[in-house]
Amino acid sequence: MDIRLLKTTGELTTQGEFKKFAQDCARVCYSDKDWEDLEQEAFNSGLVDKRIIPSGHHSVFEHMNLTFYFEEMPKALVMAFNNEKQYATSEKSARYTQMDSIEPLQKELYDKWMGILEPKIKEVASEENFPKLYQQGSDGKTTAQKLAQENARYMTSVFTPTKMVHTLNLRQLNFIMNQFESFSYKSDETKFNKSLAMDMAEFNSHAYPIFGVPGLQNQTDRHLSLFGKGLEQLTGSKVVDEHFGHTYSTMYPLSFAGLAQAQRHRTIDYHIVTGTAGTDMVNEYFVPKLIRNDLELLSEWVEDLSKVSETDFPQGQLLMVAERGKLEDFRSKAILRLCGHAQYEIMESTKGTAQKYAASFPTTEDWVSPKCQQGMHCAGSCAWGGKYALERAL
Repeated sequence: MDIRLLKTTGELTTQGEFKKFAQDCARVCYSDKDWEDLEQEAFNSGLVDKRIIPSGHHSVFEHMNLTFYFEEMPKALVMAFNNEKQYATSEKSARYTQMDSIEPLQKELYDKWMGILEPKIKEVASEENFPKLYQQGSDGKTTAQKLAQENARYMTSVFTPTKMVHTLNLRQLNFIMNQFESFSYKSDETKFNKSLAMDMAEFNSHAYPIFGVPGLQNQTDRHLSLFGKGLEQLTGSKVVDEHFGHTYSTMYPLSFAGLAQAQRHRTIDYHIVTGTAGTDMVNEYFVPKLIRNDLELLSEWVEDLSKVSETDFPQGQLLMVAERGKLEDFRSKAILRLCGHAQYEIMESTKGTAQKYAASFPTTEDWVSPKCQQGMHCAGSCAWGGKYALERAL
C-alpha cells in the first residue's frame, strides 16, 4: 500500500492549475500511467474543455478543496452556504461573542435585553443553586453572561455581517455561484429575497472571475436547498409529511438563529417552508422560556422584535422549517442537542422531535434524555447537570 498527499489547499490558485489537476484526476480513470507520469503530461485543452466539461464528468473538479475566509458576509448568505453539503465551516459565534456591525436600533435593543436578561437569569437560576453559571471562563465571561447575549442576539438582523472560514470543492462552488445567479434573476419579489439576491450578486462579482469555470454549471435538477425549491418542483409543495421510522420527516417552527444552529448537522436536510415574508406565521417570534410567563416582558420582547421587523428580518423571526433524515442521523443530533450545553431553542425543538419519534417508533423511547443519563461520557461539564439539562429555563 502506498499513500501520498497530492495537493493541499492553496497550492492550486489559477484556472489553468484547476483544469490541469482535473485532467490528471480524469486520466487516472482511463490511463495505465502512474500519477507522477500523468503530472508530466501537458495540459490538453481539447480533453478538458471539449470532452470532460461538456460530457458532465465534473466529479474530477471535486478533488480541489478551496478554503476561504469570508468577512462582512451577511448571516443570511452564510446560511445559504451552510445548507449545502460537501463543506466544512467555522463561523463567528453569536452565542459566545458580542455582536458588532449592528444597525443602531438593533444595537440599542441588543444592549437593552442584555441588561434585562442578566438579572433575570439570576432570578431563576441563582448562583447558590447553579454555581457553574457564574464561573468565569478564559474570556472573563460567565456562562450567565453568555446566555444573556445568546438571547439578546434574537433582536439583530439575519443580514448582520459575520465572518467564517469555509471549505468547499471547486465543483460545489460553481454550483452555488450558478444558483446564486439564478436566484438573483428569478427570485420571488419579496423584500427578503431581494436583499439576499443583492448579496448573492455581490458575492458572484468577487468570486466568479477567479473561480468560475465555464461549463461547470449545475448538470441536474438541484437547487439551493435552503428554500425547498427542488421539492416544490417535484411535488408541488415545500410541505413534508410527518413520518417517523427508519427515515423521518417533520416540520416545526424555528427562528433564523435556531435554523443556523440546526444546519451544523450536515447529514440532515433542512429547508424553509414559510416565514421569510414576515407575515405568514401565526406566532411570529421565538420567545425565550425565561420570559414566557412574565406578561410584561413578553409583550415588550414582541414589541421590540416588531420594531426591527418594520425594516429588517430579526434573527428571532420564526420560520416553518422542514427536517428530513435517517434514524441514525437523528440519533447523532439528539445526543448533541438534548444537552445542557446546547442552545436552548434547538434543545427544545430537538426534544419535541424526539418525543414524536418515541411515540411513533418505540425503540427510540430512551433517547429523550441527556447522554449523561444514558451512560455516555460527556467531555464538558455543563452548568445544569443531567437533571435540569432539558428542563432549564434558558
